[in-house]
Amino acid sequence: MIIRKFTRIILGAALGISVFAFAGNVPETAYAANMSDISVTSTREDVQQVVDDGNFDYTELDGTEIDHIYELYNNDPETIKQLQRQSDYNATGDIATLSARYTHSSMFDGYKVIKGIDVSEWNGDNINWKKVKAAGISYAFIRVGGRYYGSGKYFIDSTYKDNIKNALNAGVDVGVYFYSQAISTSEAKTEAKYTTDLISGYNITYPVVMDYEYAWEDGGLSGRLYNAHLSKSAATNVIKAFCAAVESKGYVGMIYASKTVITDDMNASSIAQSYPIWNAQYNDTDTLTVKHSYWQYSDVGKVSGISNATDMNFRYVKSPAAPSSLTQSACTDSTITLTWTKIPEVYAYQIVRYDSSEDKYVSVGTAKGAGTTTFTDKNLQDGKKYTYKVRGYYKLSSGAIYGTYSAECTGITIADTIENFAATVTAPTSVKLSWSPIPAATGYRVYRSNGSSGSYETIATTNSPDDCDVTDSQLNPGTKYNYKVRAYTTTDTNTIWHVLSDAKTITTDPGEVTGLKITSAYTSSLTLKWNKQENVDGYIVYVWEPSNATWTRLAKISSKSTDTYTHKGLPHSTEYSYTVCAYYKKNGTYHYTETASAVSGFTGPAVPSQIATASRTAKSVTIRWTQISDATGYTVYKYNTSSKSFEQVARISGSSNRTYTFTGLKAGTEYKFGVRAYTERNGFTGFSDRKDFSSCTLPATFTSSFKYTPLGSQRFLQWSKLSYADGYIVYKYDQKANKYTRVKKITSNKTNFCFVPNLRRGYGYRVLAYMKYNGKIYYGAMSNAPVKNTSLTGTITDSSVNLRAKAGTNSRVVRTLARGSKVKISGYAKSGRYIWYKVTYTRGSRKYTGYIRSDFIRVK
Repeated sequence: MIIRKFTRIILGAALGISVFAFAGNVPETAYAANMSDISVTSTREDVQQVVDDGNFDYTELDGTEIDHIYELYNNDPETIKQLQRQSDYNATGDIATLSARYTHSSMFDGYKVIKGIDVSEWNGDNINWKKVKAAGISYAFIRVGGRYYGSGKYFIDSTYKDNIKNALNAGVDVGVYFYSQAISTSEAKTEAKYTTDLISGYNITYPVVMDYEYAWEDGGLSGRLYNAHLSKSAATNVIKAFCAAVESKGYVGMIYASKTVITDDMNASSIAQSYPIWNAQYNDTDTLTVKHSYWQYSDVGKVSGISNATDMNFRYVKSPAAPSSLTQSACTDSTITLTWTKIPEVYAYQIVRYDSSEDKYVSVGTAKGAGTTTFTDKNLQDGKKYTYKVRGYYKLSSGAIYGTYSAECTGITIADTIENFAATVTAPTSVKLSWSPIPAATGYRVYRSNGSSGSYETIATTNSPDDCDVTDSQLNPGTKYNYKVRAYTTTDTNTIWHVLSDAKTITTDPGEVTGLKITSAYTSSLTLKWNKQENVDGYIVYVWEPSNATWTRLAKISSKSTDTYTHKGLPHSTEYSYTVCAYYKKNGTYHYTETASAVSGFTGPAVPSQIATASRTAKSVTIRWTQISDATGYTVYKYNTSSKSFEQVARISGSSNRTYTFTGLKAGTEYKFGVRAYTERNGFTGFSDRKDFSSCTLPATFTSSFKYTPLGSQRFLQWSKLSYADGYIVYKYDQKANKYTRVKKITSNKTNFCFVPNLRRGYGYRVLAYMKYNGKIYYGAMSNAPVKNTSLTGTITDSSVNLRAKAGTNSRVVRTLARGSKVKISGYAKSGRYIWYKVTYTRGSRKYTGYIRSDFIRVK
């Protein structure tokens, strides 16, 4: 299968193989006799005639003539090589025969040598396979196709189906090969699939081979595989990918290459550990030192039944080694799955099982393919031990060659399930578990569910098939527990775990109530809480009576899900002690648990009787409350409107510290506040009930938003609107006397402007907002002096607003203005109950002056 390169001498050096045995004996003129008959216009018949006459010499062809010949022969990548080989064969008759003597590598001492060939459509379409078999050929590798070294497309050998069928019918064992040009592992896998798809349905007992060759073109090495210049590591990965993909289909994968390529271009030792190697070395001595299984010693062999030169091969065979690491990897109640190490090149593995009734091992199945190292034995009895051995074998038409058996492996099927699994409460803190024995088991493992995570944890492991009960102690009373159990069997190689039982759920008897504590203490109440108990009907709460030194039943709670109780109507600052027990009905009788450890606490102090606003600003409110003489301090609260709850904002120590200032508040806003007194004693804290109180901040003070605009003898005052205000008051301020005189009161928060007369020097205007809250009026702080505006502008807020010559709706219309029109305000006048602004509207170079009602203008 090796392609000749450039010249025969260069070819031998490039691929590390010998030149044809007869090359030196042929006169040079024998190769050039009729080469002039070949040109770019020659037909296939013309070329074939030159070959048949033994006068073909590819070294005299130019690149265009070689390309033309490839096209004549369907671009088969082996064209030039095969034509040259046929011509040489026809010219010399110097051939390799089955009877010739060859020297085999010493590594094959003691091996059986089997003779074979490899063929393709170049060997003709009329091979007489019966004659081939009669000539002493035991096997043949048949080309099924390949990949073009230029385009990378696939081709199919036109004779492969007939060759496979007729070879098998003649009793010749068959392997196949694919001419590869794969340059990546993905391409190698695709080639392998393409190959195995082509041979599906045929009895292929010899390897499926990756023909790893470099192509020749224009007098030198070429093609996609050669041009990829793969590293040794990359080439090795490509080869392994092809072989692994082949073996995943139940065949044997193998690599074919020349000795030079094997030794120089791949990690052959690594490949040989998993897959067989086929060495192409045309010589009378096999000198490849890397482990291999086949030697192609000639490509000019003479075999009866084949008219053309034929590739000749030796196969080296001895009994396969014993598989190692035979292990049970999985099992069910009716199956056992075995695994073992791979024996490269074997056709299949035979699995045998010991039959105690016959006192011998019997075959239970085969696993086809060297890479198929697993087998599942089915239809077995549950909970039973079985013993197995495995051996590999080669399948030949002359009979199988079996290897050595592996060491024995004991497997066991899983029992269907744990039977009669039961759980019994033996005490409030212990549970006894029991089940029926499994004779094949070594012991059992018991698991308990972790309540927090829900996962199961091991609590006990027994070491006898008859040790079938476990007591789980130190449990929590009145608590639900889940248990599972499984059997296990220890074999020579591993431990087999049987089917995990279904969960068994049980609740321990109630014990002493735990976790009793006082969770809240207020002026007239104490609230108790405890841990809920499982398997109870309810609880009884007791309070200590100091007068007669006895526990008195305070309440019976008829629900096991209720874990709180509030003792109400108590006097403030008074100590109480409590305990709780659970009760449950069992076998028709009520039972009571031990009472919980007693807890003590005291009610909170008295409630502050009054809260008032001590002071307020636009951003703060200070509150004051009445003193509680026995209080340790106070907690202060503010209502959160988002969460709709009171939130603590401060804790104040000292009973006499009775004020708190809330800062960072919004102006003109209502707030809700609350105060509790608290008492600390012996590590216990009691609170009073909360006293709630509402107040508000003052309106905001006008600063930079307060402006004035001179309009002749008048001033236009303007400030920002306050949504919460009820109105505004404008004052005249006498700077010298520091005196304010009210000028105007505006009773609508929407009217945020007014016209006032100009004042003489030393006087100015101020403004403040006021609001009503709980029947009282609250005034904001007085503003500063207004900021002067040099001009007053406005924007028309309605569509089609008339600009009139004078104030009033009866006056002549000067122009109609659209919404958004800009105007300049220069004065005002009153007509009826409306104020009319005197405005100027400019459009282009023209100006229009008149009056527009103030509610149609938004003043800026």
